[in-house]
Amino acid sequence: MLWRHAIDVVVILPDGAPEPVSLAGTGAMVWELLAEPATLSELVATFTEVYPEDPATIARDVAALLESLESLDAIEPVES
Repeated sequence: MLWRHAIDVVVILPDGAPEPVSLAGTGAMVWELLAEPATLSELVATFTEVYPEDPATIARDVAALLESLESLDAIEPVES
């Protein structure tokens, strides 16, 4: 898979994808954190240290992004 980090966005091109996908803001942060395998709980813990949001809201949003990335075959799930 090809990907590039620009100023405030990560652009990925999953294998076989018809067009690139842009991840901005926290999406780009998730992508960078996934340079090392991480569980949803670990990602949520990192975000709750940075953002004053409800952990349940963060978990829901990050889980949705992970599901999208997985459906594109951009990431593979890890055991928690």
